[in-house]
Amino acid sequence: MNSKMPHCLSSFLLAGAAVALGSFALTRAASVPVEDLVDPFMGTGFDASEHDLGSCMPGPCLPHASIYPSPETLEPPPSGYRPNQPIVGFAQLHTQGTGGNPSYGNFLVTPRRGLAINEVDRASGKSHEVARAYSYSVHLTKDDIEAEVVPSAHSALYRFTFPAADDAHLTIDVARKIGGALALDEGSVDVDPVTGAISGGGLFSRNWNPAPYKVFFAARVSQAPSAFGTWADQDVSAGGTHAAIRGRPLGAYLRFKTAPGQPVYLKIAVSFTSVEQANRWLDAEIPAWDFAGLRATAAAAWRKELSAITIAGAPAEEQRIFYTALWHSFVQPRDRTGDLPGFDPRQPIWDDHYTLWDTWQTLFPLLAIIRPDVVRDNVNAFIHRHRHNADGYVAEAFIQGKEFKVGQGGNETDNVIGDAYAKGIAGIDWTEAYAVMKNHADTVRTPHYRERGWMASDEVHDYSHRIRSGSATLGYAYNDFLTAQVAQGLGHGDDAARYLARSANWRNVWDDSLTSDGFRGFVRARAKSGKFSTTIATKGYGTDFYEGTCWAYSFNVPHDVPAMIEKMGGREVFLSRLQHALQKGYIDFGNEPSFMTPWLFDQVGRPYLASYWADILRRRYSGINLPGDDDSGAMSSFYIFLTAGIFPVAGTNVYYLHGARVPEVVFQLPDGKKFTVIGENAGPSSPYVQSATLNGVPLERPKIDHASITAGGTLRFVMGPRPSAWGTGGDFDAGAAAKETATTALAP
Repeated sequence: MNSKMPHCLSSFLLAGAAVALGSFALTRAASVPVEDLVDPFMGTGFDASEHDLGSCMPGPCLPHASIYPSPETLEPPPSGYRPNQPIVGFAQLHTQGTGGNPSYGNFLVTPRRGLAINEVDRASGKSHEVARAYSYSVHLTKDDIEAEVVPSAHSALYRFTFPAADDAHLTIDVARKIGGALALDEGSVDVDPVTGAISGGGLFSRNWNPAPYKVFFAARVSQAPSAFGTWADQDVSAGGTHAAIRGRPLGAYLRFKTAPGQPVYLKIAVSFTSVEQANRWLDAEIPAWDFAGLRATAAAAWRKELSAITIAGAPAEEQRIFYTALWHSFVQPRDRTGDLPGFDPRQPIWDDHYTLWDTWQTLFPLLAIIRPDVVRDNVNAFIHRHRHNADGYVAEAFIQGKEFKVGQGGNETDNVIGDAYAKGIAGIDWTEAYAVMKNHADTVRTPHYRERGWMASDEVHDYSHRIRSGSATLGYAYNDFLTAQVAQGLGHGDDAARYLARSANWRNVWDDSLTSDGFRGFVRARAKSGKFSTTIATKGYGTDFYEGTCWAYSFNVPHDVPAMIEKMGGREVFLSRLQHALQKGYIDFGNEPSFMTPWLFDQVGRPYLASYWADILRRRYSGINLPGDDDSGAMSSFYIFLTAGIFPVAGTNVYYLHGARVPEVVFQLPDGKKFTVIGENAGPSSPYVQSATLNGVPLERPKIDHASITAGGTLRFVMGPRPSAWGTGGDFDAGAAAKETATTALAP
């Protein structure tokens, strides 16, 4: 879901990002708890052109928790945080690695000496910034204040240590969002004059999902304030206990007399239902002012979650990147069961899908291995939403409890369901899940696609302003293929035949006449008349496709690769074309449409080229950089597969192989079994598979299936510095392979 065009990832980091990285120790003892291997500053960097390299937040959270407290800065990216900018406070809701219009940043808590109700006045320089998966602390230099926070599921506990002062203030801005913009349409705030408890909220909008939504908070402090008040617009009411306003600034403040070393604690909970529910979260999750105890609880939660995968034999830097990627993979989507109005509190409801277009290829397949219960609950939440919605449409984006019809490539909800079905995820009513897919296939895909076989560039529809003829037709065709697989498995033969026939619709946007760089035949947009667009093959971003070009999307037919190869002129031409596309930078590794592309080499007997390009991609995770926006953990979960040496074809039970990048990766399966990946000789200088065995049996083809993983056992790679004949079926020329893997990599 990148909001910008691809950019060169060799750009240097600015000083602020480098300072953030410097706060994380790169050399760690083997006995360091796994949760302390996480570096939350990873993904917060940016390059010399101000492009974000991850768009992540450094604040702490719990796995899939509703709340995500984190510092915010002046001049922020969509995440809300930029390392080289002053901190304006700590908001309670954030997204993970998204671009575009910022979401959330609600209920900003700011400690200051003196009252500051404007964003610029709140800003402070910082030092000693320390981020962990489970806690965050920073010294705010402007007023000599130590600020710390630890999270729970719907709440957070702050500890503010002021110098000796009689003008220590805590403010809660009720109306703003990330960047200080107004987000409150209508709301109120209340202050208890005795205890200093503050509560409020109301109707908000202006998120990435523009739909209005309600959200509320309840906050309590550890000591009674010496003074308090509210503000509405720019009018401060000293001693005010209630304020309400529409579309203007709104907030409340508390004043304290403080002594050195005596902290003021604030605990705050957020609810999408009511202030009363927020107070119930506070009572249940943070009953005391035990900062150390809550910190230990959060650390233990991450220790358990991150132990789902262990690596051995990797250097400290590798461990830092790997476990941070795994941490990011557990942030979104968010479990908001029991806290979204209108939904049955007894049924699972998972929120903040930004969007399934980003997460279906890597995040959900990773969870299918280590947390199938999360996949189960998300599919069951899709069923819940299908029943709840009048039109039955389960949108690809579901944010702040609201559907957002913003499909980017097709109906990716179907891809998540199809992947879960192919992998046998238990605990799902497949008849109900199939009803979701069938409704999308028969009523949601655009009319011209359903009637004529391609999404026309000039058809009138209400599907999504982001949808484009080329990318939509390819996406819908894959949706139809997966719907056919589920239909066949459930005994709906007629449906299966119909949808399988429709899955060939990708051919309808394949223009055999388009040529580029000596190659013929590419996907591009097509009008209702049947006429193709005049887009050249290196273009199409935003016109024919959502975030991609003719070159990139023409490799995006995962369910019909043999036919795609035939369209391109056969195997030899295909190999030359794919290698050329990668060398020329026509494939954008930092964006989701190209995630599966390098593993096409495995499907045509060139696994050493899959290894080569996977290695190039993996190197782009360095310092605090990601290859692109993390997009709800999509980019991070991608890294886990790159390291483990296996890559899923989401929607199927197949994993293609490129070889382990560390000596050992162990997937701790939920039933107590282990799936171990061994990389003999693995390291930066040995990226190529020399041989492979599964449970001692030689593997001749570069793929395994999901059952081989869930059964437990050992996948063993012998790695080496040069390409080998492994997986080529005997079609191997060492000299040619050496040339193919010695080319200059120009991919963006």
